[in-house]
Amino acid sequence: ATVAWAGPAPRRAAAAALGAALLAPAGAEPAAAEGGKDLGYVPAAVFAKKVGETVTTPNGLVYEPLELGSDGSGPRVGPPRSGSVVWVKYTGHTESFDGPVFDSSKLRGSRKANKPDYVEIRLNLEPSITNGLNEALKLMKVGGKGRFVQPPLLSYSEGRTPFEPDDEGDVKGKVAANATLFYDVELVAIVKP
Repeated sequence: ATVAWAGPAPRRAAAAALGAALLAPAGAEPAAAEGGKDLGYVPAAVFAKKVGETVTTPNGLVYEPLELGSDGSGPRVGPPRSGSVVWVKYTGHTESFDGPVFDSSKLRGSRKANKPDYVEIRLNLEPSITNGLNEALKLMKVGGKGRFVQPPLLSYSEGRTPFEPDDEGDVKGKVAANATLFYDVELVAIVKP
């Protein structure tokens, strides 16, 4: 499954290779969050300033913005904080950005009566959303689109399944323990700052 706005496959493959290289520097483990902060903490100095600039958080999350989003400021523009309620479009892959899809907002939305292609998430309070996705969203502004390489520290543990897989589609649902995950993400709105 390919997200239409995610760009051509060679560019995604290059970003996946870059992400893999950044995640494995000489056998080092991703750093714990600074100053005893919770997973998902993002220091202000980590934000990308332009499209294509790759940044890495203290926890090892690698982010490349495809679109920066709103150039305004304020709580409804972003970036969102812990506890904010946001609308998000995303596709999560294993192996690479072109790898098997294990989760998507489109699948989760299709299970609701009005069939939205986005999901509503309360940052750091939604149990089925990884710490990495929570952290990634805090790097974005409304309208922003990007891709993230999420290290095992911020992923599902013990091979947890985020939800029941879609047997008729390409969404597998199951994630191996200690897997690196790859996300295409769009921050649609901040509903409650």
